[in-house]
Amino acid sequence: MLIDVNNDLQHLTDFCTPSQSFQTVEDKRILLATIMAHGCNIGPSTMARLTNDITYRQIKQVTDWQLTEEAQRSSLAKIVQAISQLDVTQAWGEGRTSSSDGQRFALPKKVLQQTFSTRFHEFALEFYSFVADNYAPFYSLPIECNDRDAAYVLDGLLYNETDLALEEHYTDTHGYTEINFAAFAMLGKQFAPRIRNIQDQHIYRISKEKDYRQLTPLVSPSDRAIHTDWVAQEWDRMGQFYASLESGHVTASTALKRLVGFSPKNHFYRANRELGRIFKTEYILNYLSDPVLRQRNRRGLLKGEQMHALAREVNYGKRGRLGPRDWDGQRIASNCLTLILASIIYWQAKEINRILIDIKQQDGLTVNNELITHISPIGWENIILYGEYIIDPHRIRA
Repeated sequence: MLIDVNNDLQHLTDFCTPSQSFQTVEDKRILLATIMAHGCNIGPSTMARLTNDITYRQIKQVTDWQLTEEAQRSSLAKIVQAISQLDVTQAWGEGRTSSSDGQRFALPKKVLQQTFSTRFHEFALEFYSFVADNYAPFYSLPIECNDRDAAYVLDGLLYNETDLALEEHYTDTHGYTEINFAAFAMLGKQFAPRIRNIQDQHIYRISKEKDYRQLTPLVSPSDRAIHTDWVAQEWDRMGQFYASLESGHVTASTALKRLVGFSPKNHFYRANRELGRIFKTEYILNYLSDPVLRQRNRRGLLKGEQMHALAREVNYGKRGRLGPRDWDGQRIASNCLTLILASIIYWQAKEINRILIDIKQQDGLTVNNELITHISPIGWENIILYGEYIIDPHRIRA
């Protein structure tokens, strides 16, 4: 399957080193074996024993010199672009909305990022992944499991290399803070989290004289008033701050974690919090009154859950316990896993699209697009994940 995807897209060319003018068939064989070794959590040593004529030394050399973050991001962007160009994926989404969520994997105890997950009841690491509404996984990164997901939400939207025109983003409660509402508004995007116990959330008012009718008891306490003068005083600094995030002068996750850690007495923190409360109030009122928004939010998050189920199956090596002990190895494992997931999604979507075209050409039938929306390309029953891997060089297109 990975050979067929590369024959269509030639995305492995992004892994060429500066000294390589072109890739031979043998180079592609070693690259595919290396991506599976890390993405399926098999490990280079075991993968060398499961493949013919590929040694541990070759896999290790590709890992050290070719699996750079830039190459992996660029290769993934080609697959995501191909997914978006298929006709059948337009029925699932136009690539304008996305969702993100974290998935935890068990870790050996003696590792550098040694964090214990109380919910997982074990030492664990979290892969925080992003998926678009057309089922294209476009970004992922490893984080410690005790970190709040909210700080990393903007990383996937700002630093992916795809052409997706993302406008709205869904998260669960772990990806929500009031600061995120301000950040998304300043960057021109819509933040739509699913907030747990939303009935206990505060909504706020701007004008003290205005009559809010049925909402008056909810906004009448003195701590429910928005201080717009705080926002006005720091407006220029806020514009510079979020412009630096979008331009990449500072990583969004690093900056937002520092900002959330400030004291409420800090003027810059207070201004961002007040702006976030304005958009949070607007969103909560829309969420409670608009069933279409709730359905869209739930549908977007369910696509991420389906992707996690596929990732759990693909990452079968070592009984699901991650092997890499350093952060660079964990990053490679996360990116390779996402690359394999994207390849599966593309291959399945292409086959669904081919069948629909054959039905239309041979039988003259038309398929209702509303029925296609209930079909998911996240399926792996027809893909053999276990056994000996035979990477046939005759099937690889030079």
